Amino acid sequence: MHRYRNGKVAAVLAVVYAALVLVLGVVSLVILLTVRDPILLSGVALAGVTFPLGWLIWWGWNLVPPEVANPVLLVVLLSGAGLLQAWLIWRIFRGRPVLGDEV
Repeated sequence: MHRYRNGKVAAVLAVVYAALVLVLGVVSLVILLTVRDPILLSGVALAGVTFPLGWLIWWGWNLVPPEVANPVLLVVLLSGAGLLQAWLIWRIFRGRPVLGDEV
């Protein structure tokens, strides 16, 4: 296993971002499943936090047939996009491996 130049900082950024995405996703799901007439501002916030993939999913949601267009599925897709972006944040910001420092 390699150590990376900015590995710890990148890991902290990725974990904080993933935690934010998961908190917004859980709050959105709880609101969807418990409130009679949900105003899903947390879902809009989730789409904003997961920019750019979240916005693509949010805008493309109109192309989904109404029989399949479940808001719970939308929140799950947005959360999945956010977790993918958290992984990408870690991969991009960790930098190059430090040579000669293998664990």
